[in-house]
Amino acid sequence: MIRSFRSATDRLVEVPLKEDGTPENDVLWIDLSDPTAGEEKELEKWLGIPIPTHDDMTEIEESSRFYMENGAQYMTAPLIYTVDGDKRDIAPVTFILTGSRLVTVRYSHPQAVELFILRVTKAGNGVITQQCTGLTILTAVMEAATDRLADLLEAVSGRIEKASRNIFHRDEGAMPMSTVDFRKILNQIGNQGTLLSMVRESIAGVSRLLVYVEAYGKTVTPKYIEADGKTVTPKKDMKTTVKSLEQDTQSLEHYADFLSAKMTFLLDTVVGMISTEQNAIIKFFSVAAVGFMPPTLVASIYGMNFQFMPELNEKWGYPFALFLMIISAVIPILYFRKKGWL
Repeated sequence: MIRSFRSATDRLVEVPLKEDGTPENDVLWIDLSDPTAGEEKELEKWLGIPIPTHDDMTEIEESSRFYMENGAQYMTAPLIYTVDGDKRDIAPVTFILTGSRLVTVRYSHPQAVELFILRVTKAGNGVITQQCTGLTILTAVMEAATDRLADLLEAVSGRIEKASRNIFHRDEGAMPMSTVDFRKILNQIGNQGTLLSMVRESIAGVSRLLVYVEAYGKTVTPKYIEADGKTVTPKKDMKTTVKSLEQDTQSLEHYADFLSAKMTFLLDTVVGMISTEQNAIIKFFSVAAVGFMPPTLVASIYGMNFQFMPELNEKWGYPFALFLMIISAVIPILYFRKKGWL
């Protein structure tokens, strides 16, 4: 699907495509969402530049994600999107700066992009001005993506803190954690670890993209001509905005590293607690085995089929055998307790 937008004073307005399926000439932003092969070919012919395929976008080489071709700057960054309710995945989104126009190519629906479209199509959004260009929109999209990544890190932090309380701050007198409880906590930590790894990958991609945005911005003259012929500069300094976003991504990277270390600590703690519980179970059966071995030996002795066993003919033979079995079980247990092994 192809969506195109033009600037209208302080907001973007979606412009219907022409009858031949191409955008109007004055559009500022073209968004390709799950484009078909036919749509790609039509847009390539209209723009005069190639549109990367999905396979091209998924390549991880630096040269495949950031390059210039036919005067257009191509930049690709992985962004997180939601699938099946609350499940999340990550997919690449390509940003193409050609002249003063921005073209986005995506085969997913990142919430950062969807919310950004809703925001900039409303008046007084604080992003769109009469002097904005595709570079302005790209920077604003990266700002929205950074905010979304920060929200995801906050959500991960909250869930990790909840898991930490379940592990370390249990009520006095509460039942020990069962196998089901351990399995739930491990599942929670694993899910948050998967999400955190996707967030870190996305942060790294956005951070690299900002470097290229900054370099591209230096090659573009940040001046615009108004209707009266006066040359003016944008109200918002692009370089300052990009620098601020770079600092934000660095802060998010440090915070993600902190959460990763905390998650590793919780995982090690849970594994250690599981090992402790397993050792306690093994210890119980070991003590039970040691306790039953001497009585079993006594019972085995008196169960032998020898013809001459004097105790068997005595009245006190049976209680004596029982007493001997009890004593043989108690003595090892008392010895282990004295040694501190129980």
